[in-house]
Amino acid sequence: MRMLSVLPGKGKKGIVLAVTMVIIAAILVATAVYYSSIVNEKSSGEISRYVSQAAYLAEAGLNHGVSEIRERIRTDLQQQVSQIRTSSTFHAYVATGDALGFFRDFAYPSSGTKFTVSGDKATLTVTPLALNSGVPGGYEAVITIRASRPPEEDTSSGEKYVFYYTYDISSRGYISAASPVIAKRLVMKGGNFTLSVQRDTFAKFALFTVHHMTPSGTTVWFTSNTRFNGPVHSNERFSFAQNPGASFSQEITQSQTKARYYNNGWPVLLDASSNPPYDVPSFSRGFSRGQDQINLESSISQSELKNQALGTMPEPGQNGIYVPNNGSALTGGIYIRGSASVSMSVNSNGNAVYRVAQGGTVKEITVDLPASTTAVKTGANTETYAGVPDGVENEGILIYNKGSITAFSGTVQKDSKVTLSSEQDIVISGNVTYEQYDTSPTLNAENYTNVLGILAWGGDVRIGTSAPDDISIHGIVMAPHGVFEVDNYSSGSPRGTATLLGGAITDFYGPFGTFSGDINISGYGRNFVYDARMLSGLTPPYFPYMTNFTSFISGLDSRPVWQEE
Repeated sequence: MRMLSVLPGKGKKGIVLAVTMVIIAAILVATAVYYSSIVNEKSSGEISRYVSQAAYLAEAGLNHGVSEIRERIRTDLQQQVSQIRTSSTFHAYVATGDALGFFRDFAYPSSGTKFTVSGDKATLTVTPLALNSGVPGGYEAVITIRASRPPEEDTSSGEKYVFYYTYDISSRGYISAASPVIAKRLVMKGGNFTLSVQRDTFAKFALFTVHHMTPSGTTVWFTSNTRFNGPVHSNERFSFAQNPGASFSQEITQSQTKARYYNNGWPVLLDASSNPPYDVPSFSRGFSRGQDQINLESSISQSELKNQALGTMPEPGQNGIYVPNNGSALTGGIYIRGSASVSMSVNSNGNAVYRVAQGGTVKEITVDLPASTTAVKTGANTETYAGVPDGVENEGILIYNKGSITAFSGTVQKDSKVTLSSEQDIVISGNVTYEQYDTSPTLNAENYTNVLGILAWGGDVRIGTSAPDDISIHGIVMAPHGVFEVDNYSSGSPRGTATLLGGAITDFYGPFGTFSGDINISGYGRNFVYDARMLSGLTPPYFPYMTNFTSFISGLDSRPVWQEE
């Protein structure tokens, strides 16, 4: 029997080699698994990052959609509407219930794309912005507008047309670097807004003058005692004095290219917003010169306003105080013939009381708005009628005087909208204030509905010599052929500040006081505080409108919540 022989050490080396190969294979497998997990984790991380980026891009599309619709309504639609002069244009959309057609035809820039109307919706695909973010992708956003209810014509406040809408915005954000493309869809649902279109009104100005001088041609200077908190315009040029000088919180515009500066007593004309070191007014929103003239024209004439006050009553031939009625109900406003005084107050029941004195006659006219009744007291006799003296079209309390108002003062009841109109002068003899208004953080009436118009058709609105120092006047003052001024402004001692909560629209600019250097010598300094409600469409009843239209938006600032689609 032959025995196999094994060389010493050979078997051990084979075993070691085999074990080594097994270990190397195991290491290679583990390494492969490790690197595979790294690759998978990297891929998973990239996908997660791409999903987040797609969501951010989709949200950017929603924000762009919101910005686009706001711009089209607040700027583009406003611009398109302002070109219209006849109400029949808007009446046609209301008559046919075509709210979407109105939106399509007006909510677009002159060189831009209109909404497309199909069935019950109007849509617009938003042109994406170049984000330059380095993210390999973009967004696609679509705005959808629907009518939430039929449009309406509001005949109670002149030529006014109201359109109601809801809007949705859908957006798809995508990452093109991924294969396949990673996308995220978001939608913003249920936004609501209302568009109102009506005649533009002069009440929107804190100050408007055709000629920025007195009727005699005397220059009227804006000084450190002059403060305007609303839009200011003149069809000529403004005149400024002192450093620091007048202050303006809103944009001020004039038609002529050069303003006048006092220049330490040597007036100069400059195409500039100041004349340092002598004359430096403050403009929070700029001073624009060389602007278009605005014609002091009106779609409501003096005769129309008189007819609203007369109602069904023929014009009387004798002086007196008339409250037109048919025996049981009022049919017009309050009509006065002859010079008279008018005062307003609020009685213990919260009702408005208008006391009118003409000649030897005094009438107290008490208006109960909730009950829609009016009591007319003459001496010891009182007669009560259904309705209130708010004219034929029921816009608000209307007092019309064929003559002049020799004294006017009082309080406008909290729920009342009033216009006092005179064919000649109106003299303010005391404080004229709203029953409800706020003084903090600044003087305003933004949360209330009482409003007053003071309108002298052929004369001036004057602050009389019996008026108190530091007088307060709440209302929109208009003298289309006259001035708003202070009697005896250049004599006597300084009378403090005249504070106007509202605006002044006049042909010429009336003086309020005189100054020497920084010192007020006589009359009043001006503190004209703009009533911001006028920019939201509020206006005194039967107040003169311009020939063009304007638009107002409500509800668009409340941003709907977005969700995944």
